[in-house]
Amino acid sequence: MPSPALPGSRVLELLRIIRSHSDHLVLTGGEPLEHPDVAEVLEGLKPLKFRGVILTTNGQGLEPVLPAVARSVRYLVCSLQTLDSRKGDLGYGSVPGTHERILENIDRAARWPGRRFEIIISSVVTPGRIAELYGVYRYAQERGFRLAACPQLVGVKAHADLARSGEYRAFFNFLIAEKKRGARIQGTVDYLEHLRDLRKFSCRPFALLVVDPTGQVFYPCLELGRFAGNLFEEPDLHRLRLRGAAKHGPQPDCDTRCHSACALGFSRLLANPLSGLHEAVCWGRGWWGGLSRPKPGPRAPEGRLASTAPLSRAL
Repeated sequence: MPSPALPGSRVLELLRIIRSHSDHLVLTGGEPLEHPDVAEVLEGLKPLKFRGVILTTNGQGLEPVLPAVARSVRYLVCSLQTLDSRKGDLGYGSVPGTHERILENIDRAARWPGRRFEIIISSVVTPGRIAELYGVYRYAQERGFRLAACPQLVGVKAHADLARSGEYRAFFNFLIAEKKRGARIQGTVDYLEHLRDLRKFSCRPFALLVVDPTGQVFYPCLELGRFAGNLFEEPDLHRLRLRGAAKHGPQPDCDTRCHSACALGFSRLLANPLSGLHEAVCWGRGWWGGLSRPKPGPRAPEGRLASTAPLSRAL
């Protein structure tokens, strides 16, 4: 939801149309919290009664909108690549203190009174930085957060160095083993195996309604960058799909690409629905094991808190 974009009232009009087609909503970017009316939009989500709202953010601007997040969001997804604040600041334009502020904001979210939203730490697996992700994983698990990891994409393809990296494969083998043990890791084992092997998969782009900040609907997917039309002008998805097919042709059979949570995750779940049953088994192991352990939560030393793209993906 980058700025400049639609004003907040118009964004909510768009979300009302999306709600008529979808029970779930992902607000992503870019950086959604940079929208000047983001608080108005978040506050306006509650009356729309989405069954689930996911907000993805780098966490820099999280503090002032936490009250609205707490009222409207089910899953708060925060990007985090390292626990080393010096390295982290380099990723944010070398502005000192940025990374530390993000960690503090995540901790504020975790400590929010009566918190009902889940926190997910999202990490990009990048060549040369994989070793640091084990620390990020421990950070997430110690605080009761879920970890989501995806390979770095260059365009729509995984970084070429990852395919021949034993370190990359070892990291996903570690996540798969932890997942089977009941750890809080995003995605099914089948999904994680596809990420590990960077396998070709049959995409199901029409499982998602992907909309840009002005209401344009991507056809057949965000990654190809083509539009079928605008939801304000044509709210009927069937007609939009027919229009997209007439303009751009049928869904292509793509090569090995798009190893991301949305493209791969939903496609594999539809192709292998039994993986969802295995997911429930893994969750049960974690829940049962958690009965004998203290509930994890934020930990911090005294006096210190613990260390443009689509507007929405409607699921």
